[in-house]
Amino acid sequence: MLRALFIFIVVALLSALAIWLADNPGDLTMHWRGYEIRTSFVVGVGVMALAAFLVLLVYRIVSGFVDTPASVAAFLEKRRQQKGFLALSRGMVAVAAGDAPEAKRYAAQAHKLLDAPPLTLLLAAQAAQLEGDEKSATGYFERMLEAPETAFLGLRGLFIQARRAGDREEALAHARRAFELRPQTPWAAQAVFEIEAAEEDWDAALATLDREVSAKVISRDKARRRRAVLLTAKAMTAAEAAHGQAGEARKAALEKAVALALDAVALEASFAPTVALAARLCGETGRARKAARLIEAAWDVEPHPDLADVWLDMIDGESGYDRAVRARSLAGRNPEHIESRILVARGAIGARDWAAAREALAAYAGPDATEMPTQRICELMAEIEEGAFGDRGAARGWLARALHAPQDPQWTGENYRSPRWSPIDPMTGAFDALVWTAPAIALAREEPRPDAFGQEPERPIEKAEAPAAPVVSLPERAAPKEPLAFQPPLPDDPGPEDADEAQEGERKW
Repeated sequence: MLRALFIFIVVALLSALAIWLADNPGDLTMHWRGYEIRTSFVVGVGVMALAAFLVLLVYRIVSGFVDTPASVAAFLEKRRQQKGFLALSRGMVAVAAGDAPEAKRYAAQAHKLLDAPPLTLLLAAQAAQLEGDEKSATGYFERMLEAPETAFLGLRGLFIQARRAGDREEALAHARRAFELRPQTPWAAQAVFEIEAAEEDWDAALATLDREVSAKVISRDKARRRRAVLLTAKAMTAAEAAHGQAGEARKAALEKAVALALDAVALEASFAPTVALAARLCGETGRARKAARLIEAAWDVEPHPDLADVWLDMIDGESGYDRAVRARSLAGRNPEHIESRILVARGAIGARDWAAAREALAAYAGPDATEMPTQRICELMAEIEEGAFGDRGAARGWLARALHAPQDPQWTGENYRSPRWSPIDPMTGAFDALVWTAPAIALAREEPRPDAFGQEPERPIEKAEAPAAPVVSLPERAAPKEPLAFQPPLPDDPGPEDADEAQEGERKW
């Protein structure tokens, strides 16, 4: 509608102009070199318009001839780029599909058609990696280092190549250079930190951690945890070095280790390895009260066997009774935890208070037990049975039961378990990767409880497992004082005791 209205207005204006010119014809006279040219005004305007049109036409024709080669070149260049980007796209698809020959062919086409080194060199490197040609892939990545805009990409590729080859030194060099170029890049910072930590270069790892915090590539909570672990590892190294020295040198080295351990505790006050190390070093340097406060604070949050070991051995020359009293005082801060019960039992065993030791483990090994005993509890019960009554048969029964009892928690990583903590996973080299936990499979397997006659119920035979070994049961009249899951003697079992050594009411093997 608007377009029709616009055309109508234009036609109306032209018509009005034509009518006005017809009503006012006028004359147009031109003198040039003695000639006089006369015509009407309308004809003169028409001739000038025609002349202007012809001049414009000639200009366009001439400029067209002049610009034709450039236009043809631009057309060919555009077509070449289209083919190049098509080859690049197909090459990336081939890389994603794992088709090495196609990826290599399209990489060559893209490199020939496109002036885009970052993309074509990267595609060529990936194609070489798919073919297993590590040398060519490394060469492509090294060529990327020649241009500033592709240097970081090349360092990333060289780092991956070195890591695959197991060359930690070369990988660290490339990661450090990438970290210098772009400190805000998480992968470069993480790579430098992990390799330095895996090489146990704690000072360099701490410096890298400070740079990560400054570049804001790591959260402060995570950085706090990492710093605590690094300081703990550094304190462990310093303590080992101090124990190899003597005199004033040993004292100075221990003081350095204590300072590092206390700095770590200030960051992670409930991390058991850190607290145990700091408490042990404080005890060695005559700060028993400080050590006790550290362990008590950590025990309130999460009891741990390492804390219990340091607590029991904190005071040299202490009597077994005093040690048991201290064990009960620490256990009272978290009485329902299994480690508190084990601590009380250990202290009581050291004081030869067998009744108190048995009572501490009653929830796991008594007649009214409600929890499954772990391997450590079975071993403690064996010690209690032999220490209290000299009942070696009952002790061996508990030791046999320990073979099938749920395992106690340990520091667990990938294909690795150990009761001793380490800042580095020995199997993978990962930093702070060990977790204090028990095997899920072992915890899921319950040990069958004996019946009132001392017999162990039959085990269902699963398809994937071999049948269980035959179970030796006790007659009713010879039932032991405490129900036990007796198993056949182990290969190294010395066999039955002499008849004159057997006590009344006991069952000897």
